[in-house]
Formats: sequence, C-alpha cells, structure tokens
Amino acid sequence: MATPRITIKALATLTLWAGFGLTATAQLPALTVDQALAAKPRQPGVNVQPPAADQVGRYKVEPIPGQQAGSNMGYRLLDAQGRPARQFVTYDNKQFNIVSYYADGVEVYREVVPPSAAEPHSYRWLGANGGKWGLDKDKNGTIDEWAVISPEEVGQELVAAVAANDANRLKALVVSDEHLKALGLPAGEAAKIKERAAGAAKRLADAAKTLNLSPEAKFVHLQLAAPQTTPGDAFGAGVQDLTVHKNGAVLIQDKDKTHFLQTGELLLVGRAWKVVEGPAAGAPTALEHTPSTGTGPAVTDANRDLVTQLHEHDKTAPDADTPPKQAEYHTKRAAILEQIIAKTPADKQADWVRLLVDSLAAAAEVSGKPGNPAHKRLQELNHNLAQGKGALAPYSAFRLLVAEHGMELADGKGDIGKIQERWRAGLEAFINNHPSSEDAGEAVLRLAMAYEFAGKDGEAKAKEWYGKLVKNYGGHANAGKAAGAVRRLDAEGQPLAIQGPVLGSGAQFTHGQLAGKAVVVYYWAAWSNTLGEDAKKLKELAEKYGPKGLAIVTVNLDDTPKQAADAVAATGLPGTHLHAAGGLDGSPLAAGYGVMVVPHLLVAGKDGKVLNRNAQVTTLEDDIKKALGDK
Repeated sequence: MATPRITIKALATLTLWAGFGLTATAQLPALTVDQALAAKPRQPGVNVQPPAADQVGRYKVEPIPGQQAGSNMGYRLLDAQGRPARQFVTYDNKQFNIVSYYADGVEVYREVVPPSAAEPHSYRWLGANGGKWGLDKDKNGTIDEWAVISPEEVGQELVAAVAANDANRLKALVVSDEHLKALGLPAGEAAKIKERAAGAAKRLADAAKTLNLSPEAKFVHLQLAAPQTTPGDAFGAGVQDLTVHKNGAVLIQDKDKTHFLQTGELLLVGRAWKVVEGPAAGAPTALEHTPSTGTGPAVTDANRDLVTQLHEHDKTAPDADTPPKQAEYHTKRAAILEQIIAKTPADKQADWVRLLVDSLAAAAEVSGKPGNPAHKRLQELNHNLAQGKGALAPYSAFRLLVAEHGMELADGKGDIGKIQERWRAGLEAFINNHPSSEDAGEAVLRLAMAYEFAGKDGEAKAKEWYGKLVKNYGGHANAGKAAGAVRRLDAEGQPLAIQGPVLGSGAQFTHGQLAGKAVVVYYWAAWSNTLGEDAKKLKELAEKYGPKGLAIVTVNLDDTPKQAADAVAATGLPGTHLHAAGGLDGSPLAAGYGVMVVPHLLVAGKDGKVLNRNAQVTTLEDDIKKALGDK
C-alpha cells in the first residue's frame, strides 16, 4: 500500500542523511556528561529513565568519529556498563540533527531535525516506547501527521485529544485528501470518506464535553475486532486495498472512574492507521467480529422483536461465580437465539448461529456433568454444522471441545492425567483437521500451555507448539506471548530481561537499574487467591535479605492500575511494582516472558542471569540464598 508523498519523502531523506554522515567533517565543541543528561525529549509521553544518582559519576562521553582523521560527527553518552544512553549527531555543523535516547543500551526514542528547511522535523518512538513516527511540518514542536502509528497508539492519542479537547492533535490522526489520493480510491468512494471525516472535530468536542476527562485520565486498553479488507480491484485497476477497523472501544481510567471512547472507523494508509469520522463517548453496542460477513448479526423485520428480547435478557446476566444462575441464563439465551435463527433468512443466519454455539457451550460447561441438555444440543448442532463443511463447522467443533474439557474437569471423577491426555489429543486433532480455521491459533496456544503444565516431560513439546504459533499463526493475538514463553523456557543461565512502566508514576523501569543485586520477579494479579500469603512471605524475605542485596520486582497483570494500587495497599506487597495495560492476556509485561498464569516467579543472581525461571514461594528462600551466594 502506498504511503503519502510527504512520508515517502521524509523516509527517503533520512536514508540519505545516514549516508551523508559518513563524510561529515564537523569539529564540534566538547559535550559533557551533564549536558548530555540535560537533554530532554521534546514530545510528551516518552519514558526515558534517568540514571541513578550514584551511577552518574561512571558515565562518560565519547566522540563519534567522522571519516576524515581528527573529525567527529557527534557524541555518544555511555552508561556505567558502557552501553549507549544518549547519542547526538550533526550533519550541518550548526546543531545536533539526530538525538537518540536509550534504555539498557536499546534505542527507545529519536528526534530528527533535518538540515533542509523544507523537510519536517521527525519524532520516533522506539523499543519499549512503541513504534509511532510523527512529522512536525511547521516545526512548532507538535505533530502534524503520523507517518507510522498502530491502532493502540491511535487510541492513546485519541484519549489525549479528548482530555484536552485538542482539535489539532486529532487533526494529525484524521485521514486527509493526500491519504485518499495515495490509496487511489475512485472519486466517489474518496468523497464519502472525506465527508465523514469533515465532522471529526465536532465529534471530538462532543466527546470531550460528555466525558469531561481530567488531566489524570489514562489510556488502559483498546478492543478491536479483526480488520476488514476490500481488495483494490473491487474499485478498479490500480487501486490499493482498503483495510479498515469499523470501530474500536478504548477503555479509559480517570482517577476512580472508568469510561469508554469509540474510535470510529480506522483506515490503514501505508503504515499508519487514520481516523475517519472521529471519536465518540461511550462503548459501541458491538464490535464486528465475524469474518464470515464482517457486518454483525442481521436484524430483520421478522426477527426484530426477538432481538429486542435478547437485548433485554442480556441485561440480566448474573455474576460469573454463580454457576446455576449462569446455566439458567445461557440456556434461556440459547432458546431465544434458536427462535431468532428460525425467523432469519438462511443466508443471514451465520452470525446468529455463532452466538447460539457460544451460549450452548457456556451453558453446557457451567452445568457441570457431561450429557446435560445444553451439551446434548451442542453435540447435535455440531454434527449438523459438520455436514456443511463451512466456517461454522470448526467454530462449533472448537467450542464443543473446550466445553467438554471443562465439564470433565468440573466433574472431578476422572483420572486427571488421562483427562489432560484427551485434551491434548483433541486439540492436536482439531489443529490437523482445521489448520486454517479462525480458532487454529488459539488451539495451538492451548496445546502448548497444556504440554507446559505437564511438567518437565512436556517442556520440549511446549516449546515446539509455542514456536508453531509464532511461525504459522503470527497474526494471533498471543503470538508475541508465545515467543516470550519460548524465551522463558530457555531463560535459565541467560540475562534477566524485564522493563516496563512503574505503577503510579509511569516512569520506565529497566532491570539494568538493579545491577549487582539478586532479583526476585513476582508476576501477580489482585484476583489471585494466594496473593495475601505470598505478600506476607515476600515481606519477610525482603526484610531479611534486602540488606544483603536482594531486590523484589512485582509485575501486576490486572486490567487497571487502580486494581493494582488497591491490592498493593491492602497486602503491603513489597518491591518495585510494574503495570501496563492489557491484563494477563494483553499486557506487554506478560508477553515479555510469556507468562500464562499467576502467580509466577523468576529468580536472578547478582550477575544478572536467571537462576530459576519457575520458582515457588514455598522454596523461594533457598533460591534467594543461591542468588546472593550464601551458603
């Protein structure tokens, strides 16, 4: 897909600068450590952790040699371990044209001020800070256009724009005439999108007034369905594919309140997702999630009253910890869905059938024993769908498999080893029979987890299946987490690698800050039933071994920072606490080491290498003694 002309030009120019730098002959005034550390990112929202006060004395500045003898093209600030912490490069002998910031030797942010007055200033978020790339065309310090930005980062920008009612910040996200030209859309299609985009500023103002967010409001999570793509040849020769997210739901935490913000339609142009109609307050009634149609369940005159009945019934959903009420709720929901399907044309039934499968599977599983009415009805439906051999067949087969495994576990009468064997065999059979189905990636993830939970004997198979998820199903939401799981399973003897935002402050923590200390990393969530006892034990160990060089880092995997902060206050959990949005399923902190369950503990020695990747609280003191070198 083509990118806008300004983006192509900017990227090409940056490439030329890199080559030009080889022959730069600037002889710059000396740069001191204090001057280098005084440099601050011009853009907000960049986490660059300052060095510890006792480490600054070990920092040093070295020149970056130019091609000609005795010349240099800039300076590099090295941290106490000799890794780059800042880098300053000039190409015009007047200023530093590229300033880079590093964390643990990895570049996390870059600012580019071109020598040419015709080129925009450029700001790139890198490494743990994300991947967006902004252009400041009028050089006033604010982003005018995003050359690269992900949907999640669009969500973050929308929250900031709504909180400040900042129309200019929104404008940098909105699709423009130039973007539509880059896509090559026919005039009629482009005009429709342009017309919708014209109302974005008003929608922003309305959302800002409705939500009335405080300056403390924070982006927590973005929920999206799969994107929808229309091939370019549907519009005519030479047209780029049109890829969109119809809508997204952003979860916002504002002090003790939570809010939802709709993104409106997002349109992919090059490597940047663009906003079309703009944000709106409140959660969408539904997110399109069905690859079969991409339009959601069909509502017709014949089924409309029943759909209303279903909507009212959904308002009565009971708490998840009441299985009998859950069974009754899902059974009644399935009955309403059966009626809706009966009154819906055959070519529009697919999405309603999916909902029926979901309800029957939920009712069967929470009902407990195999052979309950919902289980029998799901088996019958699955058999009928299998005859059609369409996308609904694997959809039903996977949910039947999951429900039956849940029922076996809940029944509590079978041999757990044999139950797990059947579960692994069932998953592998599903993957082999439906390798291209929408649930194949999820089945691979669950199979890898099942092998890992089998203990040492299953770890080789677990790594194999985690690897298959990464290789064969790279688009799966947990492919990155699977890669992290492989990293965790191979972690012992390797340097500990953990970094992320500190709970409460948002400052960026990196494991390099704990150089020379033994480290316990404790992954947890407020809903873990062992949290209270774990916190008590960790406090005892911190008091006993902290003076000897022990550091504790906790990684919270709750959905919101408030849940984490409340739990820390209630339990007195010690250590440096990290939190990033996404919870156990979506947090990048969980993905780093592929943490699948909590609690989970890692222990690293004073040399920074992992000693135990699967430590237990009951034997943690022994691991700590080894990590500290105590005998």
